[in-house]
Amino acid sequence: IIEQGANRPTFVIRGLTSEEVSPSAQPRVSVYQNNVPINRANGASVALYDMERVEVLRGPQNALFGRSAQIGASHFISKRPGNITDGYASVAFGNYNQREFRGAINVPIVKDKLFARAAGFYDFRDGFVENTFGGTLNGKNTLAGRLSVRYVPAKNHQLDLILSYQNDDTPGIAFMSKQYPNTEGDTDIFNYRASLEQGDNLYTGKELFDAALYYRYNINEHTYLSTITSFRKTSSGSRWDGDGTAAPALDFRDDAGADQFYQELRYNFSWRSRLNGSAGISYWNEKADQTYWFSPNEQSTAVLFFQPELLILPNGQPLLIPALPDNPELGPLAGMPLPEYHLENNYSVANNQALEAFIDATYQITSKLYFTGGIRAAYENFELSNEAAFVDGEPSTLGLITGNHPNMFFKPTSEQSMDDNSMAVNWQAGLQYRISENTNIFSNYSNGRRPVVLQYTSAGQPEQLPAERVDNIDIGIKSSIYDRAYIDVVAFFQKYKDFQTRAWVADPETGEFNYKTIDGGMATSYGVESSFNVSLLKGIELFGNYAYLHATFDDTNKDGSEQEYAGNTFRLSPRHAFTLGLYAYANLTTNLKIFITPSYAYKSHFYFEDANTPGLDQSAYGLLYLNLGVELENPNIILSFFSTNMLDEQFLTSAGNTGSLFGIPTYVPGPPRMYGSRLTWKF
Repeated sequence: IIEQGANRPTFVIRGLTSEEVSPSAQPRVSVYQNNVPINRANGASVALYDMERVEVLRGPQNALFGRSAQIGASHFISKRPGNITDGYASVAFGNYNQREFRGAINVPIVKDKLFARAAGFYDFRDGFVENTFGGTLNGKNTLAGRLSVRYVPAKNHQLDLILSYQNDDTPGIAFMSKQYPNTEGDTDIFNYRASLEQGDNLYTGKELFDAALYYRYNINEHTYLSTITSFRKTSSGSRWDGDGTAAPALDFRDDAGADQFYQELRYNFSWRSRLNGSAGISYWNEKADQTYWFSPNEQSTAVLFFQPELLILPNGQPLLIPALPDNPELGPLAGMPLPEYHLENNYSVANNQALEAFIDATYQITSKLYFTGGIRAAYENFELSNEAAFVDGEPSTLGLITGNHPNMFFKPTSEQSMDDNSMAVNWQAGLQYRISENTNIFSNYSNGRRPVVLQYTSAGQPEQLPAERVDNIDIGIKSSIYDRAYIDVVAFFQKYKDFQTRAWVADPETGEFNYKTIDGGMATSYGVESSFNVSLLKGIELFGNYAYLHATFDDTNKDGSEQEYAGNTFRLSPRHAFTLGLYAYANLTTNLKIFITPSYAYKSHFYFEDANTPGLDQSAYGLLYLNLGVELENPNIILSFFSTNMLDEQFLTSAGNTGSLFGIPTYVPGPPRMYGSRLTWKF
């Protein structure tokens, strides 16, 4: 997971991530919270506090998790109320003025009948990048809370209500230029000094509210009916500097919101203990909107158009020109004055809904052989409307050159709309053979699908891309050895059709460039994933994982024509990645122990874009983490010290970004060394 801002997390599984350029587009990696889908990227960045567990399912999960789990799913499951009084409180302080508070309390209100659990979380940290125009960038400021109530009116009935709220109000993202110096004359982004002229006006933030009601009726020990009714509301916004310099050339803002309703009815069954599974139906409805604002000072943007090398002078200050160059090639436009203030926007609204029916089951063929299968049918309806307008300031002079006057970037259009209805069926099947009580081998086939993409280009042209599809095969083994060593090894092969990727494409008729999702054609990926945990001695455990991934675009598409990205690797997909860690503890007394957990995570070289543009990549790097402390058993108090990126490794979390669309890519540096201490009391 790469999270450079509070409202744009990037989930990557087996080299695939999501690019929701349009509010009608659906993710490739589905994110669920307590069995409820989170379809918008701005709502997927949920604070992880008071968690029961986190599940990560690799490979297509459409049959099990729904239409938006084309290549995998992440499932965040919070703790539910119980029949005891307990809880915890934790406080942490660190460098960059970090302050973190978290806690939870569980209370049985009526014994065996009514329980409640309340949890809260606050995390603040100044940004680690100083902005010479004021404030910091790449910081944190998250406030979240959750109330869970469980009511058991009768032995076989159970009701759960979960209310969640989260607010992020964080500084902007440090999109920085390596090409132009900051106001101090420095081009080294790892000095963590940016010069973004909007100063404290730059921000990222979101607010979300979620209410979910769960009901379960137990027919017998192994059979039950369950329902989920959920409403989720998300709003987010961000303002960023597209050129990454002190120049007021590219000032962007993005405001988005989504209202989601989800209803599921599920029947879990067991027949003679040999056939176990579930079947059900679900309905999902989402209304999502998105507004892109663009407000350039064209006296700076014109320099970027005609003399980009002079956008920033050697002293770090921007060059402004009051009028277009007196160039005969510009014809009657030569010498026209350039506006200092211009505001335009592009507004889209999507109404998305899906009705799904599903069934999955596992059948025990023999004492050692098991068959698992699942199928899901989904009827989908997507509607997308779009309009672009000149909002404020002076009409764009540069828009007379781009053909979008009175706007510069988004061609003005009145409201227009398009829609699509489709029916999709996905399935999976697998065999598991238990060699022994502690070892099994398995093989699975599954197919995945990302729905059609409806979108409008910056020129206002409607486009529809076909659904992206993938066929996947897994073969693996899981084993434990004398309850001291656990291993898990999986090999996989995946074949893609109509691969959806992003590109900056020229219109063949007008020559205008548009940034949009395109059909990248055919692609193939294969690899190996493994993990292990070994108990070396009493109090010493070694753990780790390793992944090999080969994910590239094929040479030709389904029609036999050569592909634009032939041979390119998927973005954000290192060929090799591993984590190696150690957990060790020692009892000093019967009531006191010390512990230490160092770990090291490594990634080989990878690109930030499917175009594999040189310079928009990250060389191999590794990060060292450390957590150590002492624990008192009674009362249960833990004092720990932690550090991330202990070796102060310099690495990027993003490259290219909006600036690359104008030929001036920007870069976001990863966090430097951070450290602090935490005190936790469990009661």
